[in-house]
Amino acid sequence: MNQLEQNIVNSFRLAKSDIIRLKSEIIKLSQTQEKLVESIEEMKAYELKLYHKIREFEIKLASKPVLKTQTITQTVVKRANKDYVAPKGGKKFHVTSCPFAQNIKPKNKVSFKSKTKALNEGYKPCKCVK
Repeated sequence: MNQLEQNIVNSFRLAKSDIIRLKSEIIKLSQTQEKLVESIEEMKAYELKLYHKIREFEIKLASKPVLKTQTITQTVVKRANKDYVAPKGGKKFHVTSCPFAQNIKPKNKVSFKSKTKALNEGYKPCKCVK
């Protein structure tokens, strides 16, 4: 056999091995595709079962008698705003009935209508503030 014939034979061997390899890959892909199709069919069947169960549940809910509801009224008692005081230049604010608040001289007294306003001014609450 001359060189040209040997090259042709080697080329056909390589082509044959490539074809065999591709054929096995195609078979694997085909098997994977079949498994996927089976899974999809199972999922469709399960989805259909769920749909029927949900439909049955909706029908049961629709056929149940409507429950009567009771209205509950709640009375809200609004507490009067406490007055809070703090000394000018002080760090804490107090309820007006606190002994510390009563010791603040009128000219140094700062008044607040709410706890929030005192806190916003930078004062901290005394123990008397709840």
